[in-house]
Amino acid sequence: MTQAMIKDLLATSAALFNHLTTVPEGEARDSYIACIDELLEKRGALLAQLSPADLQGHQLLPHLLELDEGIRTRLDKVMLIVKKDIKNFQKSRESERQYTNQYDSVRNIDGMYYDGKK
Repeated sequence: MTQAMIKDLLATSAALFNHLTTVPEGEARDSYIACIDELLEKRGALLAQLSPADLQGHQLLPHLLELDEGIRTRLDKVMLIVKKDIKNFQKSRESERQYTNQYDSVRNIDGMYYDGKK
């Protein structure tokens, strides 16, 4: 039973590692992130079922640790790409808002115009 769970954990980790090799652009990213979430949930459930004693000294432990390190670095890269895209989206949205409402930063105080650019 434990041996099968460890092999399933290794297979899930390898699938996640392979899935993280490329990050798609545009609309395909939503399904890509959903698949990552699904694989992480499955992997987390398998890890929760196994105790540290089950993994201690197991012949597949070095492979699992190596995959874990690779998964972490690739997830960090995906996270940075997504954060950069969110930041660019917010910047373009702010630019669009300023373009459509040019006089938003101009305020009328006591009959005078005050330019309150930020």
